[in-house]
Amino acid sequence: MQPSFRKDLPRALNAGAEPVQSPRNTRFLIVKPSSLGDILHAFPAADALRRAYPGAVIDWVVNPAFEELLDYMPGIHRRIPFRRKELGKWNTFFPELFFLWKEIRENRYDAVIDLQGLMRSALVARFARASEYYGPDHVRESLAKLFYSRKLFFPADVFHAVERNCEMIRQIPGVTDVNPYFELPVLPGYKEKAERLLAEEGFTRGLETLWIAVAPGARWATKQWPPEFFAEVMRGIAERRSNVSFLLLGSSAEKEPARKLKESLGNGIEVLDLCGKTSLGELVELIRMTDLLICNDSGPMHIAASAGTKVLAFFGPTYPELTGPYCKVKKVFQPKLDCIKCFRKYCQNTLCHRSISAGEVIDSALELTGRSKNS
Repeated sequence: MQPSFRKDLPRALNAGAEPVQSPRNTRFLIVKPSSLGDILHAFPAADALRRAYPGAVIDWVVNPAFEELLDYMPGIHRRIPFRRKELGKWNTFFPELFFLWKEIRENRYDAVIDLQGLMRSALVARFARASEYYGPDHVRESLAKLFYSRKLFFPADVFHAVERNCEMIRQIPGVTDVNPYFELPVLPGYKEKAERLLAEEGFTRGLETLWIAVAPGARWATKQWPPEFFAEVMRGIAERRSNVSFLLLGSSAEKEPARKLKESLGNGIEVLDLCGKTSLGELVELIRMTDLLICNDSGPMHIAASAGTKVLAFFGPTYPELTGPYCKVKKVFQPKLDCIKCFRKYCQNTLCHRSISAGEVIDSALELTGRSKNS
């Protein structure tokens, strides 16, 4: 007879029991609605849970804007939409809240795991009918901890979000094998769509062509290096490396930075602007096709890190130690200024954006791609 997860879970926590085997009807709910980077940072932890409980059903509360990303995490049974925009409007708040409550309560869960650690995510976790409610002990909003029946800890010397999630998921009974490096699998459907998009744009890759993706946008103004700076870097790479092509990637919000970049870049350099023209899955596969991504601290940066693409990223107000690209081949530029890592979304002082030279970025790009200055 298989052990009861509901009975064995608290016993294992209190007594340090051996890992609990998974009954076929075990259900987990992961609460991690956004952002794109946060969801990818949770993938190694979710994968460890999935492998520890191969017979379990795992549902995920997610912002619909990032739902397609869950196609890359095997074993996710159901995506429960957390429509933040509708929840943020007075005329749609109550109907949307009722819809979310109803969707979450459709099934009973053995455990709900809130990896977001916010008041709203903790409250959403409590919507569920569950035996246990897990959440981080270290949260940005202290009241969130009141909603958890079990708190998940990570050591003080563990700083990156990926590693913190991994440390927390290890405290779920039965989870022992946790690998912080999770590479997004290739999904043929999205790959074919990405290749078709390139073909429709008349963009082909020669055998010796160096493909570099450039993502000039970011959610915060303080995270966004000037489009003119990206253009200067691209010109420098093209001058020192023949047969190079660039892809401009990002959401519809990046159309204006991309326009300014192309205007500053001028003619004579092969560049294809796909900002706002791809689905999330197509964006993943396009980034995977390239040799290098040059970007701000942004969603595409996390995609590249998870898809096995080399990353060159610029950091200003945020901590690369906490949310930087979690991959083995990367280069992060962050100016050494007293005001750096300020976490400000807006700032009139643009000194940080003027404290990195295009020359050193060009050198690093050529080094990362294995191309010498004379190649």
